[in-house]
Amino acid sequence: MKNYFKISYIESILLIVGFVALNFFNVILRKLLIYINLPESMIFSISYTFPFIFLFIFISHQTQKKNLIIDLSMKLSPWYIYFIIFCMMFCMIIINEFFSSLVPREGPILGNMYKEIEEFLREEIKNPIPFFSTTILLAPICEEVLFRGIILNGMLKNKIHPIKAILFSSFLFGLTHMNPWQFVGGLIIGSFIGFIYFITSSIINCILLHVFNNAFAIFTMFLFMKNEDSLLSKEGVNTDFGLILITSFIIIISGSIFLLKKKKENIKKQD
Repeated sequence: MKNYFKISYIESILLIVGFVALNFFNVILRKLLIYINLPESMIFSISYTFPFIFLFIFISHQTQKKNLIIDLSMKLSPWYIYFIIFCMMFCMIIINEFFSSLVPREGPILGNMYKEIEEFLREEIKNPIPFFSTTILLAPICEEVLFRGIILNGMLKNKIHPIKAILFSSFLFGLTHMNPWQFVGGLIIGSFIGFIYFITSSIINCILLHVFNNAFAIFTMFLFMKNEDSLLSKEGVNTDFGLILITSFIIIISGSIFLLKKKKENIKKQD
């Protein structure tokens, strides 16, 4: 019998505390990289991936020492499953944009935080190649391996209820983004990707959905910047958008029911 890697609530929290601590160390790392005259185009990617690489090495060492297996399945799903989950993902992005827009962007604390995020993005986007490669490729791979492949998968292997495991891992995923707007996105989008992981047991599916989400976010960010609008600005919800929102919920609910039925059918076939 295979001895799979398992993780509890407390161990998950400690793992993310370590991850956040490593991110604070990035301030020193960035200064060191600047000091050795490393090209600015490489600093963003290196400083981003450092905490993940450190954690992956640590977890890999611990699992090998205890003869544990981390089940990172890369299996692909049938084409119609991708059609369904990408349609659902697009609807989740719409829902996420709505709920994220409800978080205030003005005031002494949130207003300053929001301006800092905008300034950071405008600065980093001056080096488009490392920014795009990190945001659209490296981030989905690193984050999905950590939050779905290690934490969520480890919680599911630990017999924690799927709904609790998905919500808790997504909560931690949102927290690591260190701002309220991406926390909401991390919780909403993360929960959906977690649900897809529970259904398909494939980390590659999670990575593909994350790539799609980040690519869409970058595209809309460019659109807002081109129009000289706020990066996350939203107008009031009108009747047309309300209809789009309701339609999105219907598509997601219908798709979820279909996927759950397919999972039950697959389990019966295996039995």
